[in-house]
Amino acid sequence: MIVPLAPSPETECKHVEAELLTVLDSVQAGALLISPSGRLRYSNARFGQYFGVEHVRLERLETIGELDELLSPRFQTPDGFAQRWKQFAAGQQQPAHDELEMLRPVRRVLERFARPVLDREGARVGWLELYYDVTGERQIQSKLLQTEKMAAVGQLVSGIAHELNNPLTSIMGYAQLLLSHGLNPAQFSEAGKVFHEAERARRIVKNLLYFARENEPERTRVNLNDIVERTLALRSYEMKVEDILIERDLEPGLPETMADPFQLQQVVLNLLINAEQALLQDRGKGVVRVRTRLAEGNRIAVEVIDDGPGIPREILSRIFDPFFTTKPSGLGTGLGLSIVYGIVKQHDGEVSVENLAAGGARFVVELPVIAIQADNNTLAERGPQLLGSAPKSRILVVEDEPTVAQLIVDVLREEGHQVEAVLESQEGLTRLSRARYDLVICDLRMPRLDGPAFYEALVHSGSSAQDRLMFITGDTLAPRTMKFLQSSRLSYLAKPFLVEELKLAVNRRLEAIGREPEQLAAARPAKRHAVTNRI
Repeated sequence: MIVPLAPSPETECKHVEAELLTVLDSVQAGALLISPSGRLRYSNARFGQYFGVEHVRLERLETIGELDELLSPRFQTPDGFAQRWKQFAAGQQQPAHDELEMLRPVRRVLERFARPVLDREGARVGWLELYYDVTGERQIQSKLLQTEKMAAVGQLVSGIAHELNNPLTSIMGYAQLLLSHGLNPAQFSEAGKVFHEAERARRIVKNLLYFARENEPERTRVNLNDIVERTLALRSYEMKVEDILIERDLEPGLPETMADPFQLQQVVLNLLINAEQALLQDRGKGVVRVRTRLAEGNRIAVEVIDDGPGIPREILSRIFDPFFTTKPSGLGTGLGLSIVYGIVKQHDGEVSVENLAAGGARFVVELPVIAIQADNNTLAERGPQLLGSAPKSRILVVEDEPTVAQLIVDVLREEGHQVEAVLESQEGLTRLSRARYDLVICDLRMPRLDGPAFYEALVHSGSSAQDRLMFITGDTLAPRTMKFLQSSRLSYLAKPFLVEELKLAVNRRLEAIGREPEQLAAARPAKRHAVTNRI
């Protein structure tokens, strides 16, 4: 029997080294091994891939200092790459964990785990660093965080806007009443200034609500010029402060189309912000031109043009990629233009970008003109066609804001109606159980018993007043509000409203009620499905 000879210590050491290198080459991480004196012992192929350095070039490097000189300029924080090694060289023996953000040759977030290599006696024999590419995970986390942040901002804006809508309604309404009361020229001028400033505040609030709305894509009749004007109103002050001039070139008479107005506003807003940031990065001022026009193939187009530095040719093809950005940290997430691309594609449109010979960039969004469907807009939203005066009627106003309730009473009494107001919805139900009213004007958001609950109570009791309701609300853009209004199919008037809008909406509603056949109520099922959404 032949007994195999035991391997020599030198051979065994070679075997262990080969096994270690095989393991390091197989792990899903970039591996770097450094001797206690700072000499490079080993780096695997994945390490070179992460840092964009050929393995042959890495093998030529001898020390960690040479490697740091090569790689540190590629990081957002240049001195971060060699930081852990320097701590080890200074005597620290604890494992360390951190993240490095690399800017070149591609943007990448690397998670690093570093620790000393110890022999059996605990002596330091080297330093090991393992790098993991966590770019995708961090981008998803960043996107979720941004989405949550924007949702919170949207809720905050919606709440603030609703609180502002009530006083704005009163200020605008009473300013209009003053203007109609035969004031002398000086008083008329002063009241006019109050009204115009309140109207300006109303537009600002409405634009904020449009921007903050959280909703599923919903195509309605839209006018591209209106969307552009509304979006410019959101950014015009900020851009003026930044010394950026906005030039408008909106083609009149553009055909309307079917689209989601809130998503299109997001498109225009993102393009404006992109142009604004490009100018601020370049020279701190400039000109942004916004143009609308007819395009070939039954399309309409909006262009956003800036006189900035343009887009480098090498990245022009990647400008719409998600998370791709050339902006410094904190100025961009790389989502703005990808959102533009996604929304435009959802609308069967096209978006393109080009550099201009004179300097700057031009983004072009083309959208198909889709035939307008017959819509069921609320009475208050339809065109301004004139209606005959409605018969003088008995009207109940249910509104918890005293000044708004009194304004409605004052306006409608001037029209000859008999109007009563209650500030509490339960009192409104009590009056409806005792008397008949031709119209009930009810606010949607009220304490305790809100508008939907008020309507539900009328449905459960079988009250005929359920068919003579008109809602008013300063929260028409909240998803739950819209869901309720659409399910109930009752008309509504959005706050803050003009006196003329209130008169027109009431006249239309009364005429519509008068045209309903009397047998409609008798044919109604005994009990409708209750509406349980709360505003």
